[in-house]
Amino acid sequence: MNIRVVGDIRVGKIQPSLTGNAIVDDALIQNFCDQLKNGIHSIRRSINVVAEHFFDPSVPTNDIILMDDRILNSLPDELIADLKIIDVSHTDIVRGNVTNALNALRRYDNGEPVKSQGK
Repeated sequence: MNIRVVGDIRVGKIQPSLTGNAIVDDALIQNFCDQLKNGIHSIRRSINVVAEHFFDPSVPTNDIILMDDRILNSLPDELIADLKIIDVSHTDIVRGNVTNALNALRRYDNGEPVKSQGK
């Protein structure tokens, strides 16, 4: 299974970012990915966690997408309806806090609904 973390988008008409600085965004998103990977590996098998800077909702995927709630709230529902997206607090990504993301992934893994807060 792959988990893609979307904290910024660097393609398209609208290109939201965490801080406005691509280098800082890279470091913050990678730190969140690293913390998430450590948390996941402590509870289950190996899962690939990657930073996704070039998210394209028109490309079908079976991956789980953890997305900054500010970005998610700016996307039309019909554009993301077929994707497995779990919203993540913008602040959690910036601070590298993965507790809420891990809890949401556990609920998802148990077949429980994981409703996005903003949608």
